[in-house]
Amino acid sequence: MTHPSISPRAAVFAALVSLLTVWGAVMAVIAATSCRKETTTTTTALPAGPRAAAPGGTFTPGKPQPPAHADGAGYDFRPAERAAVERYLAANADLRVAKDGDQRPSGEDGDVSNLYGVYHPYFVRGDANDDGVLDFVLAFVRRDSDRDSPWFSVVVFEGRADGAFAPGAVLERDISLADGDLSLDRDSIVVTPDTAEDESRRYRWDPARRRHVYVRDDEEAPEVPPSSQT
Repeated sequence: MTHPSISPRAAVFAALVSLLTVWGAVMAVIAATSCRKETTTTTTALPAGPRAAAPGGTFTPGKPQPPAHADGAGYDFRPAERAAVERYLAANADLRVAKDGDQRPSGEDGDVSNLYGVYHPYFVRGDANDDGVLDFVLAFVRRDSDRDSPWFSVVVFEGRADGAFAPGAVLERDISLADGDLSLDRDSIVVTPDTAEDESRRYRWDPARRRHVYVRDDEEAPEVPPSSQT
């Protein structure tokens, strides 16, 4: 029953205001609940901890990676040599320069460091193509290879008359060289897989093909005594 002092129109208006107030309260509760759900979902989606290190620590296969750099390997590269190595690394981001420390310690049978004034097992200079211009041979290591079993690539950089170097030419790729080294023997680039063994692989410059080719010495050289021996 309507109170005599309140008109029907006023009563309807009051009822609408009350209904709108209740509706507003309900919507506020719904909005607050939705915000709490979104916050909870976002929190549970975060990773639990840092990602595991990539194989090799610096290189993730299948993902774009910045190339390694020539410096840091312990070699006193000349400016033109450094530029040639940097260009090669930029084109081969999966490689880094091989270091002296990549060679495993060897016993007395494999120790050749006393044969050289300065010995770097994976970097050697010389005239590898007999043109009177200095070249250099350098080994690289795959950045995703295991530290205990690195995979090497052997690359020769031919010197030019203007002092620069031609792009690196691969002699061997993905080989085991942790127990071996590189050297130049007159007209040959010598790859020795194990310095404790006598076996090695030789590459000589072929003028017709304009590149180094693998050569095999099938015939044993005759034993000739040194000239100082009587």
